[in-house]
Amino acid sequence: MRYVFMLTLAATLWTTAAYAQEPRGYVEGNGALSRLTGSTSSDGVHGEVGINVSPNVVLFGNIGHLRDIHWSSLQTSVDSTVTALSTDDGLTATAKARVPTWYSMGGARIQFPNHSAFTPYVFGGVGFARMNPSVRFLYQDGTTLSGNAANAGDDITADILGSGLFTAPTPSTSLMLRTGAGVQVPISKHLLGNIGYSVSRISAADAPIHAQDFTFGLGIKF
Repeated sequence: MRYVFMLTLAATLWTTAAYAQEPRGYVEGNGALSRLTGSTSSDGVHGEVGINVSPNVVLFGNIGHLRDIHWSSLQTSVDSTVTALSTDDGLTATAKARVPTWYSMGGARIQFPNHSAFTPYVFGGVGFARMNPSVRFLYQDGTTLSGNAANAGDDITADILGSGLFTAPTPSTSLMLRTGAGVQVPISKHLLGNIGYSVSRISAADAPIHAQDFTFGLGIKF
């Protein structure tokens, strides 16, 4: 019985020591190509830190940025304003709406070690997205609302906001959920690559925004 105990203790210590020598986590930067609700596409970046809490489980946190997303009511309001300017005021204008978005989330990654150098994984995360919408109206033709002369391409946003025809959208913070899968690829002793796919849901003002992301990144193991 004593020998069995000693062998069990030795095996446990060896396993613990072996795991202790494995990387305890990573710092990673990723670029993303995103397909948003409808036909809109965007791109983004995010940085991530992961900590191994067991051989196959990693807890992570990240901060990211999407260059431009849209929600349907904003675009509808912009289009309606452009139409009203043309119909009621004889003013031809174009509009550019942008919604750059910062987000932060935390979650867990489940890894599946195998007999190859590649480590596939699945993950899920929850966090918040901060959307900062902006709209610019640009003069094309006709008489401006202020009566001042203007050239094609001039910014007439202030005139339109002042007239009450359009209300500037305000920043908002919404719940964001993301899940996906990927493959971690060792490049050198401390350098790793990552290829992944994910789906996200942002609870926007009127209807959820869904995104599909293809990510490519590099990281450092520590």
